[in-house]
Amino acid sequence: MRGRAPSSLAELLDLDREALVEEWAARVAPLFTSLRLSHEQIVDALPAFLDDLHAALVHAEEEPDGAPLRHSEAAGAHGRQRLRLGADVTLLTREYALLRDCILTRAERLDLDVPLSHVRVLCASIDAALAQAVIPFACDSAERHHAEAEERERFFQLSPDMFCIAGMDGYFKRVNTYFVHVLGWTEAELYQHPFMELVHPDDQESTRAEMRKLSHGIPTLRFENRFRARDGRYRWLAWASRPVPELGLIYAAARDISEQKAVAQERERLLEAVRESEARFRNMADHAPVMLWVTDMLGGTTYMNRGWYAFTGQTEATGLGFGWLDALHPDDVERTRRTFMDSSQDRRPFRLDYRLRGTDGQYRWTVDTGSPRFDTEGQFLGYIGSVIDISDRKQAELEREALLSRESAARKEAEEANQLKDEFLATVSHELRTPLTAILGWVQLLRTGHLPESRRERALETMERNARAQGQLIEDLLDVSRIVSGKLKLDVEPVDLSAVVQQSLESVRPAADARGIQVLATVDTSSSVMGDTQRLQQVVWNLLSNAVKFTPRGGRVRLVVARRDSSVELTVEDTGQGIPSAFLPHVFERFRQADSGTTRKTGGLGLGLSIVRHIVEMHGGTVSAASEGEGRGATFTVRLPLSVTQRRDPAMPPSPRPPALGRVSTPPPELGGVRVLVVDDEEDARELLRTLLEDSGAEVATAGSAAEGLQVLQAEHPDVLVSDIGMPGTDGYGFIAQVRALSDEQGGRTPAVAITAYARSEDRTRVLRAGFQSHVPKPVEPGELLAVLASLAGRYQPLPTA
Repeated sequence: MRGRAPSSLAELLDLDREALVEEWAARVAPLFTSLRLSHEQIVDALPAFLDDLHAALVHAEEEPDGAPLRHSEAAGAHGRQRLRLGADVTLLTREYALLRDCILTRAERLDLDVPLSHVRVLCASIDAALAQAVIPFACDSAERHHAEAEERERFFQLSPDMFCIAGMDGYFKRVNTYFVHVLGWTEAELYQHPFMELVHPDDQESTRAEMRKLSHGIPTLRFENRFRARDGRYRWLAWASRPVPELGLIYAAARDISEQKAVAQERERLLEAVRESEARFRNMADHAPVMLWVTDMLGGTTYMNRGWYAFTGQTEATGLGFGWLDALHPDDVERTRRTFMDSSQDRRPFRLDYRLRGTDGQYRWTVDTGSPRFDTEGQFLGYIGSVIDISDRKQAELEREALLSRESAARKEAEEANQLKDEFLATVSHELRTPLTAILGWVQLLRTGHLPESRRERALETMERNARAQGQLIEDLLDVSRIVSGKLKLDVEPVDLSAVVQQSLESVRPAADARGIQVLATVDTSSSVMGDTQRLQQVVWNLLSNAVKFTPRGGRVRLVVARRDSSVELTVEDTGQGIPSAFLPHVFERFRQADSGTTRKTGGLGLGLSIVRHIVEMHGGTVSAASEGEGRGATFTVRLPLSVTQRRDPAMPPSPRPPALGRVSTPPPELGGVRVLVVDDEEDARELLRTLLEDSGAEVATAGSAAEGLQVLQAEHPDVLVSDIGMPGTDGYGFIAQVRALSDEQGGRTPAVAITAYARSEDRTRVLRAGFQSHVPKPVEPGELLAVLASLAGRYQPLPTA
């Protein structure tokens, strides 16, 4: 009948049991907070005990005069459970009282009319259950007291500490077994004599002072003294005591610390030795010629010797730990830190170089070497290392590296120069042999006598053109020689660039027309410069001929001369094959050609542009080259300072140009009847000159050496002497010296012309100083030679005879 309201206490315990249990558990839970019991542990046997209460109340209702049920197994079980969980009798009593209150409060809330007899049955049953639950506590308390007494005695006797009870009168009252074991005395011997007799004489005064404190009720927390053992040795004891003045007793515990004292003394001795060793180490380290340092296991520096502080100006406050990194060059800090930390993590030695700031603020190169430290058990302790100033060695290494670099560069330059020399010699050989091939080939065809007149004229033109080309190659070589030796001279005068450009254009136009190349010119005629007319014409001609040479058929070459502020700018632009970007920086170097192989498309020695640069720089100007790449043409720009002299009026006609010497078709009348002596060791050269001079009407005698020439001179008395310079035995200089040593009657004053392949200005000067009147370079221009001979023959006046 669970749905109806209870009408008695028995029905209340039956119908409303779950709510009653929850209410009681909620009120009891705070009592067991310290024990941290779960809900199930709190409830425990309460439902079974409620069954017992329900039975007692039902019995009271059925037999009002009968004796109530008193025995409860559930109460006994509940008491044992509370004992195991650590509860005490007080808590047990309170939770049974709460149970009675919960039942009566709930009955009052439900407005039950409970007879007084039922209330007495309820209270008697709860009290009886409480008594049953307390029984395990009572039995456990007696057993516990007995066990504790036995445990105390066992602890007293078996403890590893020395326990004793002493009287204020100075005698031991009781000692444990370990006390006897440590000192070796029997209990009877210890009880018979005052314990002060066993105290070391040096410790007796302090022991009496400690006893006085104990007599006043002040406990001893720790006191040390020495007690004499039976074997006569003293043992160090550490005491802890608590006095009981009302009983006149002292409860004390002592611990034998003789070994600890010995260890402490040994440790102190070792520490003193370590301190002495450390002092010696510091003394040696501070006077060491290097900087020394020590770190802990985390990498922080714990010691640096005086050498470090003297070098860097740091102090212990700024240098220890990781402060030493502040003295490094900023560029070396991160690398040094990384190397140091990586090595420390791997426990491996390291060596590194860095720049260290000195007290003067200057950085010097140092080498830092560190090694890990380990104790006897292999535990890592940190690092020890040294820093050495290696600036001098570093400087020597840098100088050595620079020297090696320079030597390597010089060797590379020499190898490159050697390669350039080989390429240049091959090019010279090719360029000189090419015209010789044409000349010799046509000469051999002419000697056959089978060439028609038209072919003979072409042969002569070809031979003359190749001979002049060969002469130009030689002239370029001589110019380079003059440049290298610093003997290239300029005849400086005001120069009209428009005239120079016009002459250069006329020189290259035939070659351009033959290849269908359009040559355009825009010239500012108001610009003039100070310079050498012939050399400037050489510059313009070289640039124009190069542009024509490297421009394909149908291309275009443009020349522009214009004023730019205080300078004159001459630009030659072509649409030719262009200049590779890699070669552009070397375009003005001697003997350098972008295409220097045997398959090159154009000839030349690669000297023209280097000569151009030197001549322009001698005029105080600059020359530059630009190209957008292969096949996209090139532009050369010459800048010369503007002349500050007064130029000729542009309206005035230019000075007449001297006519070019051409081929002499008829002998000049001045050579008719002129006697000429030709001295040359080369028979072909002698015959060429003989033929040339005889065709011009001269009478010619020849000699193959200086000695033979001297004999012919004295025998024939010629009007003019023509001599080669380079001859075996006695050369031309020696020959003219012998001639000038002769008397006038013997021909010592005969006018002489030197013919030589040495065409430098110093060669011409030497010829004139040696005694020659004129100098004609090889290859000989017939017109030039004939004009010189005619001049000398007409100018010569014989000396009056005595």
